[in-house]
Amino acid sequence: MIYGLQLVLLIFAAVGYAGAGVALAVSRQRKLREGERDLGMVGVATMLSLFAILCTLVAVGFAGVLAFGGVVLWAGYLFMAQRIGLFRIETGGPPSTESETSEEPRRTR
Repeated sequence: MIYGLQLVLLIFAAVGYAGAGVALAVSRQRKLREGERDLGMVGVATMLSLFAILCTLVAVGFAGVLAFGGVVLWAGYLFMAQRIGLFRIETGGPPSTESETSEEPRRTR
C-alpha cells in the first residue's frame, strides 16, 4: 500500500478515536450531573469508533487498533474529562507535610 494512503487513513483514524474519547467524556459528565445516560453521545462515540477501527484495519491491521486506537481514545477521553472538570491532573513536586514546614532547624552551640 502507498505510504501516503496509510498516513491519511491513520490521520482519519486518529480524529475518529479522539472524537470518540471526547464523546465518552461528555456522556459521562452528563450522567454524573443529570443522572441520565446521554444515548446520543454514546451513539456518536460508537459511530466514530467504528469509522476509526475500519480506517486502522485497512491501514495497518488489527494490532494497530489496540496499539494506536487505544492510546488515542484514552488520551482524547483524559484531555476532555480534565477540560470539563471531571478530575484534575496536577504536576509538581511531592506534597510537603505540615510537620516538615512548621519545625525550625535546631542550631547547636
